[in-house]
Amino acid sequence: MQTKVPVRKRSSLKAKYKQSVLRIESKVIKCPKCEMTYASTSLNDVSMHDKYHNLHLRGRNWSSNWGIVVKDNVGNLPKSKRIPLSVQSTRSSKSNGSGNEYIAMIRPNATAEVKATLEIMGIVNNELNAPHDENDFWTDEKGQGRAFVYVKDNKAVAVVTMEILKPGRGRWMVYETKSIVDGMRPNFTLGISRIWVCRTQRANGIASMLLDVAREHTIYGKEVNKFLTAWSQPTESGGKLASKYNGVIHKSGKLLLPCYV
Repeated sequence: MQTKVPVRKRSSLKAKYKQSVLRIESKVIKCPKCEMTYASTSLNDVSMHDKYHNLHLRGRNWSSNWGIVVKDNVGNLPKSKRIPLSVQSTRSSKSNGSGNEYIAMIRPNATAEVKATLEIMGIVNNELNAPHDENDFWTDEKGQGRAFVYVKDNKAVAVVTMEILKPGRGRWMVYETKSIVDGMRPNFTLGISRIWVCRTQRANGIASMLLDVAREHTIYGKEVNKFLTAWSQPTESGGKLASKYNGVIHKSGKLLLPCYV
């Protein structure tokens, strides 16, 4: 008679592994040049800073096919050579005069150049702590305004967005106190919604030149006087530009800035 020897079942041992996480203390720093605050230990933050830093200091790479050139570095284009807004063909670098320095008007139906301009506007709005949803008037073909960029060495180094104003939006601001004058509703034709120049190109007269060209080309066939152009809540630096560009001395001796709401 055979005796059955009981078989011992080996218990299966499952090794349990615990993932070890190396925690690096996040170090938040502020770039002294572009003034962006970011975590130096975050790859995502570092990447975002690099992009912001380059655009903020030097402008955005710009294709020679983007925009309608309204002024080249030789001087104002003659009226016979100005391109109507209805013309949608792209321009080669040869049509940009010398191709080195010019001002272009953004075409609302040209997706690539609108997207590139919106990217710049994102930087502008961040710097000014301004809303990011105020682009309808220049990105829409039926919109009431235009956007212009100043291109230098294949980079957009400055931008301005101009809004066509309806009556009743004008105000006067006292430059010294930043207060609005009560009871006065001046009529202005154009509003400067945003204006920005990259850091390395400031104090070169680019902002004033950009404004002059924008006044001439925002409304087709009509150059708007600079004293009929108003500012949207100017910052400290914007107020300084406004005071020099089209500020008005009141009979009281106060310097007034044309603004709109």
